[in-house]
Amino acid sequence: MEIYHEPKFISVWMTNEEEKRYDRKQLTAQLLKNADDPKCKVIFYLSGKGNLFENTNGLLLANL
Repeated sequence: MEIYHEPKFISVWMTNEEEKRYDRKQLTAQLLKNADDPKCKVIFYLSGKGNLFENTNGLLLANL
Protein backbone atom coordinates (compact mmCIF):
# COMPACT_ATOMS: atom_id res chain seq x y z
CA MET A 1 0.00 0.00 0.00
CA GLU A 2 1.21 3.48 -0.86
CA ILE A 3 -0.19 6.85 0.17
CA TYR A 4 0.20 9.84 -2.16
CA HIS A 5 -0.49 13.33 -0.86
CA GLU A 6 -0.67 15.19 -4.20
CA PRO A 7 -3.02 14.22 -5.76
CA LYS A 8 -4.55 12.62 -2.70
CA PHE A 9 -5.01 8.90 -3.12
CA ILE A 10 -4.16 5.56 -1.54
CA SER A 11 -2.85 2.87 -3.86
CA VAL A 12 -3.48 -0.77 -2.85
CA TRP A 13 -2.03 -3.72 -4.78
CA MET A 14 -3.80 -7.02 -4.14
CA THR A 15 -2.92 -10.57 -5.11
CA ASN A 16 -5.66 -12.98 -6.20
CA GLU A 17 -5.60 -14.55 -2.72
CA GLU A 18 -5.93 -11.17 -0.99
CA GLU A 19 -8.79 -10.23 -3.30
CA LYS A 20 -10.67 -13.35 -2.16
CA ARG A 21 -9.86 -12.77 1.52
CA TYR A 22 -10.73 -9.07 1.87
CA ASP A 23 -13.89 -7.14 1.08
CA ARG A 24 -12.76 -4.04 -0.82
CA LYS A 25 -15.71 -1.96 0.36
CA GLN A 26 -14.86 -2.61 4.02
CA LEU A 27 -11.15 -2.11 3.37
CA THR A 28 -11.86 1.22 1.64
CA ALA A 29 -13.95 2.40 4.60
CA GLN A 30 -11.20 1.41 7.05
CA LEU A 31 -8.48 3.12 5.00
CA LEU A 32 -10.49 6.34 4.67
CA LYS A 33 -11.30 6.31 8.39
CA ASN A 34 -7.56 6.32 9.16
CA ALA A 35 -6.56 8.70 6.34
CA ASP A 36 -5.43 12.29 6.89
CA ASP A 37 -8.00 13.42 4.31
CA PRO A 38 -11.18 11.30 4.18
CA LYS A 39 -11.93 12.72 0.71
CA CYS A 40 -8.92 11.06 -0.89
CA LYS A 41 -9.40 8.28 -3.43
CA VAL A 42 -8.60 4.61 -2.85
CA ILE A 43 -7.31 2.82 -5.94
CA PHE A 44 -7.10 -0.98 -6.07
CA TYR A 45 -4.78 -2.80 -8.47
CA LEU A 46 -5.86 -6.41 -8.80
CA SER A 47 -3.88 -9.36 -10.12
CA GLY A 48 -5.13 -10.79 -13.38
CA LYS A 49 -5.98 -14.36 -14.23
CA GLY A 50 -3.62 -14.75 -17.19
CA ASN A 51 0.10 -15.37 -17.51
CA LEU A 52 2.01 -12.18 -16.63
CA PHE A 53 4.82 -12.76 -19.15
CA GLU A 54 2.47 -13.54 -22.05
CA ASN A 55 0.17 -10.63 -21.25
CA THR A 56 3.05 -8.15 -20.90
CA ASN A 57 4.66 -9.42 -24.11
CA GLY A 58 1.38 -9.07 -26.01
CA LEU A 59 0.84 -5.57 -24.62
CA LEU A 60 4.32 -4.45 -25.64
CA LEU A 61 3.92 -5.92 -29.14
CA ALA A 62 0.53 -4.24 -29.56
CA ASN A 63 2.07 -0.86 -28.66
CA LEU A 64 5.00 -1.04 -31.07
